[in-house]
Order: sequence, then C-alpha cells, then structure tokens
Amino acid sequence: MSRLIHHVCRSHPAQMSEVRARVRAAAQEFGFDENTVMRLVLAVDEACTNVIRHAYKGESQHLIELDLEAGDDVWEVRIRDYGEQCPPEQLKGRDLDDVRPGGLGLHFIRQAFDEVHYDCACEKGTLLILRKRRVPPA
Repeated sequence: MSRLIHHVCRSHPAQMSEVRARVRAAAQEFGFDENTVMRLVLAVDEACTNVIRHAYKGESQHLIELDLEAGDDVWEVRIRDYGEQCPPEQLKGRDLDDVRPGGLGLHFIRQAFDEVHYDCACEKGTLLILRKRRVPPA
C-alpha cells in the first residue's frame, strides 16, 4: 500500500473541516462513487469526533493523527489518538430504534467501512484502522 495522506491536527472541532476535505479528495482520487465518498467522509468525521469527545474529553490541545493509504483494491484510514482507551467490547452504538439525537457514529462507521478494527495495544491511546474495498467482499 502507498501512503496518500499523513495529517496531524489538534483535537478541536474546527480542525475537522480540513480532515473532511482531505478524506473527500483521497476517496474521490481512489475512484469511489459520490455516495460512497460521502459515507466515508461522514464516518471518518464521526471517528475523529468520538476521539475528541471520549478519548480527550473535549480538550482541544491533543493530537489526532490521520493516515490514508491505498492498495490495488483496498483504501485504508488509520486514526491515532493518545487519549483515554476504551475496551473495544464496550464500543457499541445505540439501538437504531432508539430515536434521539447523537449516538450513531459507530453505526455510520461500521456501515461505511468493510473492516473496523480498534488496536488498543498501544501504550497510550488507540489506533483505529478502517478498510474499504473498491469492490465489496462477496
């Protein structure tokens, strides 16, 4: 795989517009259709927002690292934080029948990407690895 983007930003919501723009450009360059591009951008935005809210408790001075890589048929996003870890088994979105604002980020992430992996083996923080295939798995 070759690296398309390495982007480091602060854990501040104002930084997310640049993240969305970079993800959009990379997804379009990879050849995803516009509907898929929109879903991927939303999912990455939600993942970064979760880092800000949960790993960093809303504090805006911490780092978020974003790497986008592409292979022949796989597009991969890696989001690295250095905040509070949450055991992956506790990462569950709320029930979709529970209609109210918020809480759908994990649902959007899992719907947009073919693979979602939380690597909590880091000494501090979490590495979220998201993979999307050009052609969905059979």
